[in-house]
Amino acid sequence: MFKIQSVVDFDGLFKIHNNLIILYANNQLTLRDFNLKVLHELTLQNTPSSFGVHNEKLLIGYSNGLIEIYSIKPLHLVKKISPVDYKNILRGTDEGHLGNAVTFTHFVSNSTFISADESSRVFCMSLKGLGWLEGLDKQRLFGRYPLPPSNPLQLPAFHSKLLDVAVCQPYTAILTPTKLIVVSLKPSPTTIYRVINEKPSDHTTGTLAWNNNTLVFNWSNTVYKVNLDDQITHSSRVYDRKIMSSHWIDSNLILLRSPTTFDLVEPASLEILESQPYDTSHLPNTPSSFQVLRKKCFFLTENHLSVAFLLNYKDRLGSLAKDGKYIEALQLAVAYFKGEGGHRLTTHLPDSTMERQPLVQPFLSSLLKSSTTYLEKTITAQSKEALRYLAKHMIEAAYLIDNLDWLFNEIFDIYQNNKLEYPFLVELEPLVRYGKLPVIPPNMSQLLLRLYDPKDHPGRYEELVLNLDATQLDLNGVIKSTKIHKLWKAFIYVHLTALGDFLTPTLELINSIRNDQQEGDKVTLFDYLGYTLSGLLYPSQKTLESIDEDYSEEGLSFRSKTSIYQLLFNGKLHSDDINTSDNYSYPYVRFLLALDSRLFFAVLNRGFEEGYFNDEGTSRPLSRQTIVNLLLEMIYTQDLPIGTITQIEVFVSTNLSKYPQFLMLPSSTILQLIMGLSEMQDDSEGNQDISGASQNERELAVESLLSTFTPNSLNKILDQLIEVFERAKFYKILKSSYRTKKEWRNLIRITLEDIYDEGLFENLNQTFKWSRDDVELFDVFETFVDTLIRLDADELVMLVDKHSNDSDEVHTNIVQWCQEKRHIVEYLAAALRIRNGELSDPLKDIYITALATYKKEEVYGAIKAYDFNHELVDRLCVEGNIIDARLYHLNAEGLHKEAFDYLRHSTSESADEDTLKRAFKVGMKIAIDYAHNGSEEANNMWFIVLSSSMTAVRKYNWSNDILDEILNAVVLHTDLNKMTFSTLFRKLVDHFMIEPKGEDKPYDQLRSVLMCFMDSIRSRQEIFSVARRIMDRDAASIINEYSEKRRSGWSASEKYRNELDELRKYNEESRKLSEIAEELEQQGVDYREIFEIPLVKQRVVKVYQ
Repeated sequence: MFKIQSVVDFDGLFKIHNNLIILYANNQLTLRDFNLKVLHELTLQNTPSSFGVHNEKLLIGYSNGLIEIYSIKPLHLVKKISPVDYKNILRGTDEGHLGNAVTFTHFVSNSTFISADESSRVFCMSLKGLGWLEGLDKQRLFGRYPLPPSNPLQLPAFHSKLLDVAVCQPYTAILTPTKLIVVSLKPSPTTIYRVINEKPSDHTTGTLAWNNNTLVFNWSNTVYKVNLDDQITHSSRVYDRKIMSSHWIDSNLILLRSPTTFDLVEPASLEILESQPYDTSHLPNTPSSFQVLRKKCFFLTENHLSVAFLLNYKDRLGSLAKDGKYIEALQLAVAYFKGEGGHRLTTHLPDSTMERQPLVQPFLSSLLKSSTTYLEKTITAQSKEALRYLAKHMIEAAYLIDNLDWLFNEIFDIYQNNKLEYPFLVELEPLVRYGKLPVIPPNMSQLLLRLYDPKDHPGRYEELVLNLDATQLDLNGVIKSTKIHKLWKAFIYVHLTALGDFLTPTLELINSIRNDQQEGDKVTLFDYLGYTLSGLLYPSQKTLESIDEDYSEEGLSFRSKTSIYQLLFNGKLHSDDINTSDNYSYPYVRFLLALDSRLFFAVLNRGFEEGYFNDEGTSRPLSRQTIVNLLLEMIYTQDLPIGTITQIEVFVSTNLSKYPQFLMLPSSTILQLIMGLSEMQDDSEGNQDISGASQNERELAVESLLSTFTPNSLNKILDQLIEVFERAKFYKILKSSYRTKKEWRNLIRITLEDIYDEGLFENLNQTFKWSRDDVELFDVFETFVDTLIRLDADELVMLVDKHSNDSDEVHTNIVQWCQEKRHIVEYLAAALRIRNGELSDPLKDIYITALATYKKEEVYGAIKAYDFNHELVDRLCVEGNIIDARLYHLNAEGLHKEAFDYLRHSTSESADEDTLKRAFKVGMKIAIDYAHNGSEEANNMWFIVLSSSMTAVRKYNWSNDILDEILNAVVLHTDLNKMTFSTLFRKLVDHFMIEPKGEDKPYDQLRSVLMCFMDSIRSRQEIFSVARRIMDRDAASIINEYSEKRRSGWSASEKYRNELDELRKYNEESRKLSEIAEELEQQGVDYREIFEIPLVKQRVVKVYQ
């Protein structure tokens, strides 16, 4: 990244500007150019502490506060600015440096400069007049003067420590540990931006650097970037290292200097692009000790001024090669070639591969040759690990620039001549195994195969064979190894590409399956046959024509298909087949059918799709017709399993319609195929279909066969075979036939039988449209209604309403046809929902009767939503003991007293617990409605609901959940002006206390009631207490307002009186509840063990009043 070298022996103060190097040491000031030629020398009487240069002017700041301005050509003093007198500062007649060292000087223009001193004061000074010796304007930009000693009581002024100052016309940036200030000098010095350090400390360090209008600075390990364009913005990034200084290399790169590294950073994201280790902790950490100019970094080391050059890709590669580090240079060049080394901003290489690689390739080629020379000279001295390392990078480089001749003829020869082939071959092997090197020398192919024993590494051995040129291998050895270890892919590959033999792999695989019955061998066999019959090379899937580029009948593709077809459809065993026990004709077809008939016909279909059979010349021993005839012959002459026969019939049928110009069968044969495919073949128990093909496959095959007939012949055949198709359940064929004949009843029946068809209701709708809504058609639904309701009751209702003349009659029929009574409820519920309750009274009666019988819990919801026969509803509720529904029904009839008497009576009698719980909730809702309407009947309703629920909780050992729900409703919905909690509680106590002796008293429930009431009172009391506290804030003004109104003849606010009356009621309520508790205690009931009665003090009332 950087190349560092010493410039000159030197230890002192320096400044770099344009082509000028300014050095100061031992009272001697020297000006040199970049060739280190001495331009000027000057002996200084005072010790300088900073330099500034502008055009041909030199600005020197001294440790005593003096500033001098020199003209460089020739070097002579132009202006001397002495330190100011502190007395003039106190008088306000002068500004400037006191006797402190001037640590920063920088020209803004020919006549204006910025200076700063070690006391953290920054000034802007401008020379006025016609010449340099005229007047001087001074403005203090930052810092304070020391306080006069005559005022010891005054607090000392705070002095910020100045970290750095940087100037970029017209801006001056000032950095302290606590803040950054950016000052604009035009039209007059003004602070335009600040950044505050949120975590300052005594150890905070920082520097500034400008690039046009962009400022970079750091506080310790946090770097900030401030953009001063149209809109001022800043961003920051925290790093995991201490940042000693930050610098602009150019507009695209920032340099961060840490104690151990040089880091190049992208300005946009502040992300580190590259890092170079370098120990800079011993360098002086002052802003002037490290300076950057034109991508060169100048800094002081031990007695030296050193420079670090930013290297581009050429410089980096050349530097490594010059130092004899050829392998490192080669490795770096490979990284550049691949776009993995460095960043385009640091290497100056384009991102585009097309643009980058041509730039790097000459270097890569040159370094490859240099590395080869280095290898040749040092190979005997290298370890095996080093030789592998060298081979790895040289192989990669040669592969990338496609210089394989150099790799094999030069580099490999060096390894081979020294009998050290192994490290080279180990590194080369992955490229070969992954198919990246299509061609390698023959001797190397044999050497690579020896790397792996097929017994220990069968996978790698097979991959190597598949990616080597088989003609260069030891064929006998490879064939023997692959056969023994069953590496069938390699075995097939060698036979096909080296020997052009397609039969031996087929026979070997068949015999292997006969002996071992391995699933993997079966898959390999069918894959190989499918690839070959499709004109592809197994397993690479390359076209066979691409191997020999011969498309004639002498070519590899044609010969391979011919040999495979001749073998498979040979009537006898092949002469090379070791199996001699199979005496059946067509032994190989029989074998493959028995092995997997589906896979066999999938392979044969691929073969039929190839153009091999399209040109039926004499050189082709077989044709599609020949193969079909042979298969049909096997059906009728050989004892084949039913499943295999069906698969043959499906194959023949589908191909008959696909290739009508090549395949022809007599009508009798076609009819035989249709009959065979239409027969359901069950197992011996008559349960399982063993036909070997799905119903859909067989139906599609029959459709293919029927498509070969003319329309007239087809109609006759359909008439003859319609019953056969009915038994076979070929619904598509049947629907098409009945649609053509307009036999709508049969079409509806078949559509209903195909009950799980996704478009069932859509098809039914369409059929009714075609039939012009023949009402008679709904009779067909009788045996299907239960299934239809189960599928979608809503769709069935809409179908009836849309296509029947008397929908109520059809609905009634459907209800009568239902075998499962719950379907009656489901269907009529859908009808009521879709028709918004508009249903005939008999159907409504049927629905509510069925609902009361099968789904009692839904009766309440039904009578609430729809209108039914009132007498029937009441009778059904009484007979079914449906308490919640009858409670609602009686109340709806205006018999609310009878309704709640019925609830109380039902609680004392035996009742279903779930029904009773629902009844309490219904009673609660009714009471809420009456309470909201302001009816006094609500009080009695709440009493009955509460007392009945308390009785049920005790009777059935329920939890208090239902009681708590009712109590919450009482508290939320009770108007205390109409009914007080104390009155309700007294009625409950009286009700349960008069029960016969020996009965368990519901103390727990009474306690729950009382505590709920008291909590409600307490909550309301707290509300008024909060209101009091709010009113206390401005009580005086409120009292004055009431007093003034009273004096004016106005009475107190109506709202105020109502609030006071309500609060008094709550207080009275609490008092009454306390009296009830005392009475119970007098009767011998110790209520204090059960609950506590909180005292409601009258303080709130008094304060409020």
